[in-house]
Amino acid sequence: MKTEELKYGKSPFNPIKINGVAESINFINSLVTNDKKPFLYHRLRSTMLGDSKPIDCYEIMNAKKEKDYLFIDAYAIQTNSEAPEGYLCLPNKIAPAVIKGFGIMRTTGVNTKLRKFPEDLF
Repeated sequence: MKTEELKYGKSPFNPIKINGVAESINFINSLVTNDKKPFLYHRLRSTMLGDSKPIDCYEIMNAKKEKDYLFIDAYAIQTNSEAPEGYLCLPNKIAPAVIKGFGIMRTTGVNTKLRKFPEDLF
């Protein structure tokens, strides 16, 4: 496997470990991009690796309308709430920027797949 494929939070083989589905949503909502801008997200799918538990894949869209993907193990025994590369964790704070065109002030999304992402968020 390539090193890129194993980056923390960017691969189902090295997911962000969170103890609980609600906590995983709280964690994503606390993230902003490295330039402190909020983003939009939805849960694209879940995947099973062998006999393991499901790993959730979240599709991210930043202010520049660039897509990224984060992988979360919401059934981990312990939480590792370290922000993955490209993101900062700002718990309980409103991000200081607005995503152009959508007018959001904080990271926003849902724990389900949207047919038309990000339009269906609004």
